[in-house]
Amino acid sequence: MGILERKEREKQQRRKDIISAAEGVFFLKGFERATMDDVAEKAELSKGTLYLYFKSKEDLHLAVAMKAIEQLSETTDRIRNSEVNGLQKLVQLGRAFIQFARQFPDHMNAILRLEGMDLKNTSMSTADMRQFLFERSPVKLVLEFISQGLEENVIRKDIEPQVIAHTLWMQTLGIIQVLAFKKSLFEIIELSPDELFENHIELLLNGIRVNSHQ
Repeated sequence: MGILERKEREKQQRRKDIISAAEGVFFLKGFERATMDDVAEKAELSKGTLYLYFKSKEDLHLAVAMKAIEQLSETTDRIRNSEVNGLQKLVQLGRAFIQFARQFPDHMNAILRLEGMDLKNTSMSTADMRQFLFERSPVKLVLEFISQGLEENVIRKDIEPQVIAHTLWMQTLGIIQVLAFKKSLFEIIELSPDELFENHIELLLNGIRVNSHQ
């Protein structure tokens, strides 16, 4: 291995180590309370060295969120390759989001926060962000499954696919947040989060499947 190659590998490893340190700090303290000093201390680096890799706290959060999306993609890619119709894939995808949110709540929160991030405080350009979201965004996958369902004639065609995709995504994000924030309330009134989510899926499907509008 040449010197330049070794240095590049060391640089990439240090970047990964910083992102892991940022995850620990953000998930423990919360993004608003966490500081770059906290991350530098966790990563055992000087603050100056940290800024060589990430110019702002928002830049670091972006990296953490993108890592979470890649982690989620490991599951969603399996759904993409499953041999079921587009409508069934949407159901599987919704359940996968819920499971991911339960298993990795901090990672899901990082993804949710990404939705409203101001890119001016990051090193990623709008074009680069658009490209990343186009390739790995959950909404893109929702749209892909809707397109499949349209071709299979199992999803209604009188609503624009983009409208269906973003509506499904927003509603799914909404129920994920409600199930997380009102968990104690549901226990008090003896409502099962799983039952609520399954009913949520059924209501959504009734709105977009073909046989309910013929």
